[in-house]
Amino acid sequence: MRRHFAALNTALGQSTSEDLRTLGRKQVADDLQKAVKACIQQEYADSLAPAQAVVAAAWKTLQQDGWDHPAWREAYSFAQLCIAASHISLNDSRPTHPNDTMHMQPLPSSASVRSDDNSTSTKPHTDTATEASPPAQEAMQALDLASIMGAPPDFLAPVMSITEPLAQQQHQAKLSYQAGNHQCSSCAEVASQACPAPTCGQLNHSGQHNASRQCYISRHQIGNGQHIANAQDNSCMPQQASPAVCRVSCADLSLGLILSSVPQAMPQLDPDRTIARRSAAEMTAAEFKKQYWKTDTPVVISGAMDSWNAMREWPDLQWWNHNHGHRTIPVELGTDSTNSWKETTMLLHTFMTGYMQPSVSRQPGAEVAYIAQHPLFDQLPSLMSDLQQPELMGGEAMQMNAWIGTEGTVTPLHFDSYDNFLAQVAGFKFLRLYSRQQTPLLYVERGQATQSAMNATRAQKNISAVNVEHPDLKKHPGFAQAKHLECVLGPGDMLFIPAKVWHHVRSLSPAISGTDRPFNCISCMLPYTDHYE
Repeated sequence: MRRHFAALNTALGQSTSEDLRTLGRKQVADDLQKAVKACIQQEYADSLAPAQAVVAAAWKTLQQDGWDHPAWREAYSFAQLCIAASHISLNDSRPTHPNDTMHMQPLPSSASVRSDDNSTSTKPHTDTATEASPPAQEAMQALDLASIMGAPPDFLAPVMSITEPLAQQQHQAKLSYQAGNHQCSSCAEVASQACPAPTCGQLNHSGQHNASRQCYISRHQIGNGQHIANAQDNSCMPQQASPAVCRVSCADLSLGLILSSVPQAMPQLDPDRTIARRSAAEMTAAEFKKQYWKTDTPVVISGAMDSWNAMREWPDLQWWNHNHGHRTIPVELGTDSTNSWKETTMLLHTFMTGYMQPSVSRQPGAEVAYIAQHPLFDQLPSLMSDLQQPELMGGEAMQMNAWIGTEGTVTPLHFDSYDNFLAQVAGFKFLRLYSRQQTPLLYVERGQATQSAMNATRAQKNISAVNVEHPDLKKHPGFAQAKHLECVLGPGDMLFIPAKVWHHVRSLSPAISGTDRPFNCISCMLPYTDHYE
């Protein structure tokens, strides 16, 4: 790690510190250099306090004024890298227990840190636990927060390669410890609970239940009993001699649920406005480009994702918790319509157990939560191995974002300046699309380009003020004349959304999606043909 810090300091750290001094933040610049110098000298413990001070100052600046200079993002990333190195250096020296609390928080250090204006900043907690996390988990948190705030993967890679396997090991040890200290019901009961009959199966695209599709849960070993629960016959298949009762964690067992729940209410689609559907097996890449891509025509493509490992692994919440539950991710909570929307960070474990699982099991009062348009594949690059380049894209590389959320998440009407392929891995989503010719009827929000993140977004003039499914026609009378197309996406469907086409998205059930954006995206330069009239 020493060489990595030395190279980074030469390439970026010194200039970042100079920029901070130019901005009048000498104390922050001095703290950054202290932290980096300590890491170069492998005195990692000495880097912790100044690095925490830098993170606190950067975060305070972001909240008050925004980061109006790249030096702030660079300083924040550098400091979090130093914090990670400091914690990981303690991993072998600080004893840990499998049941150590593994909470994650949006601000950077322990309870109180010094900022450059000699004030004290206390970070808010996303979880209420107070015990210390294992060192590798603290290091993992720092790296994830840096990644969330824009640090490039290569910037974090050397420290990440040491930290990630240790943090995962500690997380899995905790899960094993919990599983070995709780007794649940018999394996037959476990299987029936993990796949309740009312939620099994899928809807076909006419909204009818497909009873021929059997429900299943992932065939993972459960606790010390070494059983495999099989939901298709509600039986236990012992892999070796074991007790009659499986020893499992009741809370974690529920994560075996598969995201195949039938939506409680399916929208009635207008046949005259339903987006065309094609089979990937019956369409060549040349046909797709000629009929849809070059003409900017939306189309639902089925069968293009059949070979993806993601289709078999990602619907299993337990898979996410076991492999990635130790990672910190950004989450949107609540909805705009209830004025309860906010952003926070939390462990993926917390997201799965506290939000996704209650939504899958339809618990009363389950909260709306969304990992929305997050570059999860940069943060967790191993996920890319679960995907394949669709042949219809001509083998072009993809730039992907993840969308993982509960039932009831809504992405308001907006457009993107590039082509999108919305790949539905699990669950169901309802979409309405409007061509760019409908823009005068969509009441575009026109915010000012200020430091406010919301205003900055609205200043791009790609967000509509209309609530598509519940429009206020007194406020937006012209919207009644807007013409649209619509569809429901289910597992294995991929929707081509051309550049500049407005789209509104609502999750009908808990859902996992990815947006695939080809790197060589040129459709926005092609002549546009309106197919909505």
